Amino acid sequence: MSSKVVKQSMMKQVLFFFILCSITLQSQNFNKVDNLVSQYPKFTKIEDLTNQIEKDFTSDENKARAAFYWLAKNIRYNLKEYYNPKQRSYQFKYSSEEEKISKLQAIKDKLVSTTFKTKTGVCEEYAQSFKKICDLLGLEAAVISGYVRNSPKEIGRPKKYSNHAWNAVKLNNKWLILDATWAAGHLINGKWIRKFNNYFYNMPKDKIFKTHYPEDSLWVLRFGSISKEEFYNQPIYDASLLSSKAELLTSTTGILKVNASKEIILKFKNLENSSLIRYAFRGDRYSTKPTISFAENTYTLTIKNAKQNSFLTLYLDQSAILQFQTN
Repeated sequence: MSSKVVKQSMMKQVLFFFILCSITLQSQNFNKVDNLVSQYPKFTKIEDLTNQIEKDFTSDENKARAAFYWLAKNIRYNLKEYYNPKQRSYQFKYSSEEEKISKLQAIKDKLVSTTFKTKTGVCEEYAQSFKKICDLLGLEAAVISGYVRNSPKEIGRPKKYSNHAWNAVKLNNKWLILDATWAAGHLINGKWIRKFNNYFYNMPKDKIFKTHYPEDSLWVLRFGSISKEEFYNQPIYDASLLSSKAELLTSTTGILKVNASKEIILKFKNLENSSLIRYAFRGDRYSTKPTISFAENTYTLTIKNAKQNSFLTLYLDQSAILQFQTN
């Protein structure tokens, strides 16, 4: 081997090491960002939060993360409005497009101001707040309106109107998709549980349509090609499954047919901790362990005594990871 080849080989190794270190440092930086932001007070003005972020961080990536983390940790989801939604409509006059944009922004700013004062809001408040912080920090961001599903009742039933809002932020010429609302916590038995979920910061591009579907076709085309009907026909995926390496190989439709033996067969790849998998149908008092077999990196789950016209929930270590309808 010539000295030139040896040098090139060494350079490639050094380059690989540098890239690996950069990735590791980025992950460590987010831990540092989160830890520092955790010490921030509960700001009542968005300008105060923005000034603090500007003071503490230099990179756009860390600024965006700081804004997202603070919102998810400090704004509590408004369950009253969730269960009794108010129709939001605004009327105003304008004589030019510039005046229209200005008045719309004033409405959004008032919404954000109230959110910071009350520390509560629904998806629109989270999304508009993140967008406003990014505007003040000089980051390119957008509010995305669209569709999400929360219950197996919604499988196969597309909604006519959008029911959620989340964000995109452009960093290093790439759009990151994030949802501060879903990162902030979740509903259990009608109660909102505050628990930060990192999955919803920079959601994987190939999994966005498992949980979120934009109303604007431009955002759909940026990440793939799927219709609203196809989106609604999927199972209900939980972030704990999507953030793992596990992949559902069969029955990717959300409506399962019970066979003549009253069984449902599901196949997975890379299903870690399969021994902790259990299932339950609507109305069951207790969950049941499926029959599990493994061959060629594929886990086959056989669910017996399956109920027709019901809802099926799969649990991993007592957490719901997938939901289906049955017929």
